[in-house]
Amino acid sequence: MTDLYRRLQQHLDKQPIGFPSTESGVELDLLKYFFTEAEAEVVLCLGLTHSRLWRIRRRFVRAHGRDIDEGALGEILERLWSKGSIRRSTRSPYGYSVAFLAIGMFEFHVDDLTPELMRLMHEYFDAGFKDEFFKGMLPQLRTSPHLKAIVPEHRIDTYDNMRHYVEHTDQKIGVANCVCKQGEALLGRPCTQVDDIEVCVFFGESDYVERGRGRYITRQECLDLLDTAEKKGLVLQPGNSLQAFCICLCCGCCCGVLTAARKFDKPAGLFATNYFATIDATACNGCGVCVKRCQMDALALDRERRTVWLDPDRCIGCGLCVTTCRPGAAKLQKKEHVTVPPRNLEMLYLAILAKKAGKARMLLNLLKLAAGARL
Repeated sequence: MTDLYRRLQQHLDKQPIGFPSTESGVELDLLKYFFTEAEAEVVLCLGLTHSRLWRIRRRFVRAHGRDIDEGALGEILERLWSKGSIRRSTRSPYGYSVAFLAIGMFEFHVDDLTPELMRLMHEYFDAGFKDEFFKGMLPQLRTSPHLKAIVPEHRIDTYDNMRHYVEHTDQKIGVANCVCKQGEALLGRPCTQVDDIEVCVFFGESDYVERGRGRYITRQECLDLLDTAEKKGLVLQPGNSLQAFCICLCCGCCCGVLTAARKFDKPAGLFATNYFATIDATACNGCGVCVKRCQMDALALDRERRTVWLDPDRCIGCGLCVTTCRPGAAKLQKKEHVTVPPRNLEMLYLAILAKKAGKARMLLNLLKLAAGARL
């Protein structure tokens, strides 16, 4: 049995967001949580891109040396999708593919979390997954500034202006409970910044809605959520693509991304962000409001000098310190060299895979995908 789950771990580790092994073997415990042995055998036959039932069945025969009834295979795949352990195409006849651990299986288990899963996730993040999650310079999420923090002379690009994106998108807009806030509450650590945890925004036809774990909302309801995020001190983290697939509204007490990043010495370098904050010490009155609102521990209050000091290596340019600074000491500056996100979700993950695998390996991977082989 252990050999089966090790093979599955190695298979998932080849994906853009991998599933690295650890000394403790906690990754195998996680896989056993998500998949029965029969389900693990099926997931071994899934790849990065969606595959139809007949192709998965053919891979199953090659991988395991025996056939599987098509009806039974379909039932396993639908059960896995319903649980949130794999991905499925939006239209029938359905295709199926692997889900990453994050963003993926963990988030898809919202409203179906257990303390056991949360303990395993925390252990795995500390044992090695956080290094995989933050590997490279192309993260899955980017940090977009709150619009109130942008001065008029700074033209904000549309991909960094979440209000503009919401106002002009032709996609459906939905919302689900925040899996991080929900999970921490299960461990006795409820969010200290918001009581209503239905704050994770998604765009387009959504598995969350089909699974009964999310709902569609109006454009205005989404804009109201962005306003609430600014008031409550939540960081805006949309999907890192021109066609945003989500907007996470993140707090420093629960968010797995922010809490894991804070453990690094220079977390600012782990985020895709085009802005950074500055503090004018001569204008600062030392009220300390910005220190409380910073989710990355980038600000420190100097009570003797009645001013605030900023660590640029920890600032991710969210703008939360700026929007409530009455004396105007905190300012948000645009970086000299800005990063433009990939066009869509598919291009994002192909770009991450290219950086992970290298050019030669990536060319081979593209040929495999074109031929319908699993990755």
